[in-house]
Amino acid sequence: MKQSQQMLDIARESGQPVDIRAWDSRGNVILYKGWRVSSSSWKGGWHRIINPVNHEIRTLPDIYIFEINGHPIYL
Repeated sequence: MKQSQQMLDIARESGQPVDIRAWDSRGNVILYKGWRVSSSSWKGGWHRIINPVNHEIRTLPDIYIFEINGHPIYL
């Protein structure tokens, strides 16, 4: 889990887009391809991501993330 938080924080600082595969609250898999990380809360356990095309903002709980840029994330 800490590894995923660090990867996303590095992407936020550098402005690099990320590809994230995560579950939603119903268990469906969602792919966020090329989204940018705008903010995070280590204590709260979430990251806020932005779609660069339409500027849609999503708050993504860290526990739902299972892959970042093709790298599996384990709890």
